[in-house]
Amino acid sequence: MSPTEEQRPDGEPQKRKAFGTGYELWIGLAVGFYVIYAVTDLVTRMIRSEVAVTVDFSDGSASSLDAGNGAVSLSGLTEIVVPTADVSAGAVVLVTIAEVALILTVLAAAISLVPVIRDIAAGTPFTPRASRAFAAFEWIVAIGWILHFITKVPGGNWISADIGIADEVEPGITVVHAFFVLGAVGGAELLRRCFRSGREAQEELEGLV
Repeated sequence: MSPTEEQRPDGEPQKRKAFGTGYELWIGLAVGFYVIYAVTDLVTRMIRSEVAVTVDFSDGSASSLDAGNGAVSLSGLTEIVVPTADVSAGAVVLVTIAEVALILTVLAAAISLVPVIRDIAAGTPFTPRASRAFAAFEWIVAIGWILHFITKVPGGNWISADIGIADEVEPGITVVHAFFVLGAVGGAELLRRCFRSGREAQEELEGLV
């Protein structure tokens, strides 16, 4: 029997529940709510024949939008929703791929960390499975972010050009987003190395006993 298996008081292995308990359940609920919200938002826009793109009005000259009796100034990161009939089909495809890639990346990254959560809950965090899970998390986030970046930036620029605001905006992906992803990948790598060092120390202690 592996050291990560849970046991009943009588020593027999305890069956693992399908959806887990404790940390697994709460993290699963959080990721599930995000995925449901993101998919619902995406499908709703597709039904309405709309596409949303995030642009950055941060070049020092804020744009204005007519609203009733006055004008509203737009600055910073702004999400614009436009009808798909007003933009190129290729731009819609790129932005949709970017959104789907982001949803799948979040879902896959969360699933990849399930072994880590289970091992910590079982009281044996320093396992080879946990180290492999962190490595998988890093690759999923890196590949997903690259796919999201190479589709969202061209798609957003394309839509901006179609609606005539390309000269006033910048891509919606900023340096802050890049640093956030690098922090997530770097943090996972740091934890992976810490877990590997912990496993080596644990094996040395077990050899002395």
